[in-house]
Amino acid sequence: MKSTPAWLPCSPVVVDYLLSHLGFFAVLPVLPLLLTGLQADMGAAWVGAMLLAFNFAVRGGSLFCNRILNNIPIRAAMAGGLLAASAGFALLAVAPGQLGLLCCLVLAGFGVSVNGLAARAYVTMVVPEAGGRATVFAAIQVAANISAAIGPMIANFLASEHHDVFLLRLVAGTYALAAVFVAIVIRAGLRPRDANSRRPQLAGLLATIATDRDVRRVSLATCVGSFLYGQFFSAFVLDVSGITASAALRASFFTVNAIAVVALQVPTTRHARRGLDRSMPPLRYLLLGTVTFSAACLIFGIAGSLVAGAFAGVAVFSLAETYFSPAVNIAYGEIAGHRPVVEAFNLRQVAVSVGESLGSFCGGALFLPAAAHGLRAEYWIILAILGAAVSCAYLRYAAPARKVQLNA
Repeated sequence: MKSTPAWLPCSPVVVDYLLSHLGFFAVLPVLPLLLTGLQADMGAAWVGAMLLAFNFAVRGGSLFCNRILNNIPIRAAMAGGLLAASAGFALLAVAPGQLGLLCCLVLAGFGVSVNGLAARAYVTMVVPEAGGRATVFAAIQVAANISAAIGPMIANFLASEHHDVFLLRLVAGTYALAAVFVAIVIRAGLRPRDANSRRPQLAGLLATIATDRDVRRVSLATCVGSFLYGQFFSAFVLDVSGITASAALRASFFTVNAIAVVALQVPTTRHARRGLDRSMPPLRYLLLGTVTFSAACLIFGIAGSLVAGAFAGVAVFSLAETYFSPAVNIAYGEIAGHRPVVEAFNLRQVAVSVGESLGSFCGGALFLPAAAHGLRAEYWIILAILGAAVSCAYLRYAAPARKVQLNA
């Protein structure tokens, strides 16, 4: 009798990501432009601050309710997070002033964060081994990128026709639909605390990252890789808006990114899983993803206004995603052990939220002034040097003989 495939119990999570990320990627590629359209006097500093707040909420919002998430059913956490995201995006269309926009973005990002943490906790609890988790997280990555292939086309078409309110309502609808689906199909009664009786800690997370060298290495690699990833939907959005005025061409950059991730995810997952099955540390694939992000930034820098060069950079960036994103989840899933699973993923949330939030802020607030002073290429090259330097510095800790063991 054949055993049940590792991914099958987690297939509802894959559908959740397919539906919710259709909305997410229908707004993210045009968010900097959408904000300036919703508020006429929006300056670069406000755009950067709002992108920072949104990305921090998306990546780290669940940090502030970790004990609640540890005790409530995972199904309720996922559905509740999706409904909060739906409300935030729906209210964004009618929010008064910059402060109102900021609050709506934080609410939407918080909902996305709660759903994401609960979904990752579900996978970690249902699938016991690292190789099986690699398969599930890769499937989630593919689902998200199928949505990412469609979302930017919707975003750029509706934004170019000035249908901003309709776009936001459509995004809110996809999250509401995902919430209904999750409430029906996710296993009832499963709580993160079932895997560990100790309550998750928040106050000691920074101390753990600072004092535990293995946690610190994984977290720094995650933070730097996330910082580079955060440039794609901030600096790169602004960069391509200067390369072309065509909404279809701008959308195609993000569609190509998503299609490339879907095409590359299977072979890169096989490569990573073979290594993980031989006890290679997940840090190895974090660093591989980070240095590949650096290569993409270098291409963006030297490509100038060449459309072909921008597409080449997107292809390399996509390859980086296929290694980096699943490796982050695997690395932090591995440390769950005696820790509550919510606490383990809170460590992930800290590194990712700091990295992506700072990346989005720099991309929104610093790229435009740099480009205005003729320093566009230098901006991208500095990013490439940052990622390459961290990857090279930590490469010796990712040797095959050393498996990352993260101790409390």
